[in-house]
Amino acid sequence: MTTSHPEKRVLRLPQFREFNVLAAFVLLCLFFYLQRPDAFAKPANLAIIMRFIATFGMLAIGEVLVIITGGIDLSVGSLIALIGVIVATLMLKGVGGVTVGMVPAILIGLVIGILVGMWHGFFVTRLRIPPFIITLGTWLIAKGLAAFITRGYPVVYPSESPFLFLGQGTIMAIPVMFIILVVIAAVILFILNYTSLGYRIYAVGGNIEAARLSGVNVDRVRVFCYAVSGFLAALTGIMLASRLGQGTPTVGSAYELWAIAGAVIGGTSLKGGEGTVLGAILGAAIVGVMQNGMVLLNVSSYLQDVILGIVLVVAVVYDTLRRREK
Repeated sequence: MTTSHPEKRVLRLPQFREFNVLAAFVLLCLFFYLQRPDAFAKPANLAIIMRFIATFGMLAIGEVLVIITGGIDLSVGSLIALIGVIVATLMLKGVGGVTVGMVPAILIGLVIGILVGMWHGFFVTRLRIPPFIITLGTWLIAKGLAAFITRGYPVVYPSESPFLFLGQGTIMAIPVMFIILVVIAAVILFILNYTSLGYRIYAVGGNIEAARLSGVNVDRVRVFCYAVSGFLAALTGIMLASRLGQGTPTVGSAYELWAIAGAVIGGTSLKGGEGTVLGAILGAAIVGVMQNGMVLLNVSSYLQDVILGIVLVVAVVYDTLRRREK
């Protein structure tokens, strides 16, 4: 069957929904500033918020790609811990007493993340395993492996390690983590809006059978999205290990929920076919500001989970009602 080359998507200005999310972000910042003007707008706290946004934004972008194609990735929280532990172990303890340099260790961690994503894609596309099940299984596996490798203890970097610059360093007062997020976001934005691959990603999410009949290699597209999600989770794990100064098996707990919340708040539909990088970053920004602001206001960690749940439910209900009106 011969098919015409799919039209490339044109970069659009933010949609009204994204403007709504932007407005909510501004109002949220204003609220926390008025509550704690002595702390919220301090440069040190703004840097913390940017690091929060970098963490959740990276994960949310990965979730957006997967969710657009009709999937979900629940493994990212535990994968963060596993990759952070693996990179720290390779650099500081080594394998068989032989340590690995910083760059090779980072590359190994990123490759593992990609392979885990491809593993998910294989089970979803070839074996027809529901994404919820296979990624939940990986969540358990990664969580157990991270604890097994370290025996439950963190692997601590020396304070003079250059590796710490990734998570703790700044360039012109902007955290390196946030700069990395901007670069990643620009790359994914280009793919989604200027390439035929981006067209195919949306086509698969819009109607998978129609996409297949039009000549789109549906399986390859879905594997790609899971691989990117795994890569971004691994990159986040490396940055968090640098930020904390240690690879620890307990980091990343419930981060998959924060990432999904950021994606949905930013306008990604859980039914697939709809979502943007800009929306993911705005949603992650709201999540990051919420978490930071609640800490400044001394809100109980238990109530923080309650508030996150309420916000997520409201976002999903809004998305459902909005789609019904179309």
